[in-house]
Amino acid sequence: MWETQAEEALKESKNGGIKFDNDKPDYSLIPPNALEDVVKVLTIGAKKYDRHNWKKLDNIDDRYFAAAQRHLWALQKGETFDDETGIHHGAHAICCMMFLVEYNYLQNTKLKV
Repeated sequence: MWETQAEEALKESKNGGIKFDNDKPDYSLIPPNALEDVVKVLTIGAKKYDRHNWKKLDNIDDRYFAAAQRHLWALQKGETFDDETGIHHGAHAICCMMFLVEYNYLQNTKLKV
């Protein structure tokens, strides 16, 4: 099996090297400036509230959906940067959505146990 894949990969290789990563997530697709802003938002949140504090909230779904909407609507109204942090509203909205996605994964894991 590997031999066939290696032969095919060598045909496509310009320098003779092969690596079987075609079906793996390509993290190089993440926009670096947007990611940096998201990390800045998370860092400020960790200092302001405590690391992983978001997991302890009641009504996580409603609260982070509402928070994401506030930041998205600020963008819609022409505001680019959050007044408190000076960071792009989009980065704040992305953080809220990441919390919602992670919370969903955590809830599904608990349900499977």
